[in-house]
Formats: sequence, C-alpha cells, structure tokens
Amino acid sequence: MSSSATRLLDIYHKLLNGAAITKEEFAQKYEVAPRTIQRDLADIRLFLEEYRPDAKLQYNRSTKSSYLAGQNNTLGKAETLALCKILLASRAFTKKETDHLLGALNDNLPPAEQKELNWIIKNEQSNYVELQHTKALLQILWEFSNYIVKHRLLNIVYTRQDKKQVTHTILPKAIIFSDYYFYVVSYSQNAEQDLFFRLDRIIDYTPLDKKAGHSQNLRYEDGKLRQNIQFMTPGDLLTITFEFSGTVEAALDRFPNSKVIKKLADSVVIEAETIDQGAMMWLLSQGKRVKVLSPDNFKAKMKQELKEMLQNYTS
Repeated sequence: MSSSATRLLDIYHKLLNGAAITKEEFAQKYEVAPRTIQRDLADIRLFLEEYRPDAKLQYNRSTKSSYLAGQNNTLGKAETLALCKILLASRAFTKKETDHLLGALNDNLPPAEQKELNWIIKNEQSNYVELQHTKALLQILWEFSNYIVKHRLLNIVYTRQDKKQVTHTILPKAIIFSDYYFYVVSYSQNAEQDLFFRLDRIIDYTPLDKKAGHSQNLRYEDGKLRQNIQFMTPGDLLTITFEFSGTVEAALDRFPNSKVIKKLADSVVIEAETIDQGAMMWLLSQGKRVKVLSPDNFKAKMKQELKEMLQNYTS
C-alpha cells in the first residue's frame, strides 16, 4: 500500500473513532507539508458527501482541528463506558469472555480515551466474579440464534435444577437474558408446549434434518414476554392490583404493563398485567411495602406462601 493511501486511511480511521485531526499533527507524523493533509481532508469530505451523507467533516476554529459530526453508527467514549458498565453488571459471561468483550469495545476508541476508560473500569473488571456454571456462552449463543433463524429442530441433553439429565426435542424460538442467565424459549415436542431452557444447562445438542410443524413454527412474541414476565418462571397471565408504599418508579419499571390507578396518603394502588409466578416472587421481596388487593385467587396464593414462609421461623 502506498504511503499516501496509508496516511489517508489513518486519518479516516481516527475520524471514525471520534478523534479531532490537526494538519500539523499528521504533517509531522508523515513528514509532509500541512497542505498535503489539507488535500487528504478535502478528499475525505468529498467521499463523505457521496457515500456517507449522514456524516460531515467539520472544522473547529478554536482548536484548529477537523472532526466528524453527525455520524450515527459509531461509539464514543460515553457510549462505550455505558456498555462496559452494563456488561460488567450483567455477569452474563465468563471472566475470559468478559475481558475479551471489554477489550473489543475499548479498541474502538482513540488511545488517550482507551487509557481513560481502562482507568474507570479497572477496579470493577479486576474484581469481576463469574457465575458458578463457568461455561463459555458466546459461541453457543450465536449457534442457537442461527437455529432460531433457520427454524431448526434440535435434540438436546439438559441438566435440570435437581441435577438430573433429560433429553428433549425442541424448536428454539427466542433467546431472553434475565437475572444473570440466557434462556432459550423453545417448543418442546416432549412436553407439547413452550418451555424455558437455561442456555448454560444445555450440555449437548444435535441439529435434526426434519422440519417443525407449522403450529410449532409460529414466531414467538419475545417482546411481549419481556413486558409481562419478571423472572424466567412459567405461569399464567393475569391482571393484578396491589397497594405499594415503596419507590413507585421501581414497581412501574418492574411491571412495564402497569399504571397507578389510585393515590393514597402514604402509598399508591398499582394495576399490572403480568405472569403470576414471577410477580409473586417480586412482590414477596418487597416485604411490608406490598399488599395484594386482587384477584382473590392470587391474593389467596400470596397468603398461603406467607404462611409457609412464617413456618420456617416457628419451632
């Protein structure tokens, strides 16, 4: 590659990564006249006008530097930091996978910003604790996503919570991440219904040549599932009302399909459409700040659960 092409690509790469370019800096780096860098910038401006109309090369008179403005498909330092923080908090992957992903995100930044970001996340990254299953998931996550796209039936060997291994013939329909784990929502031919399988507990899987039936192959509404489920537990969809004296925003965020229907002196009444089992788990975690009002059958289940919890503390 010619030196001029290398120089031009170097400048363009820096601009894409959010760096500000000065003629003097690159003229010194490549031992050329500043007007040569000016011509490079003019060529880049023409290229952007034809192929990237969403991005424009701008000039900052105070710093005497050129920068790329208006581009909407690159990550700056703030966006990269946000993704790194979310990745670390999720604990979704092994330490090795997490370090790799953090490094890949950071590589998109200019060197000075890479150093700054490394300093910000260094302590959290060094104290990262991976989950108990310690299973690498990136490759299997990609493979199952492809099986979903291609509507492939699979035979899987699955380890249940009681450690017993079982086999299923499944049609993967969606992948959901919730509370540290990835789940594969799949139609199980054995159970003749949709089930949730934790991805890390699938210890073996074999694609099958035969195709799924039409009724099994219907697209799964994972977006709607997200709105109605709090934890990855099966259950029935119902509408509940409860009195809540905790942080209202926390409850409304936990139940996306919810609204405040009444304001009281020290609490509110919330109505929510949700899956009963997951809703009960969250409501119980709120202690005395929650009082379920309806429906009666769900209220009775809450009472029974509370009685059985209390028995654990009585001799």
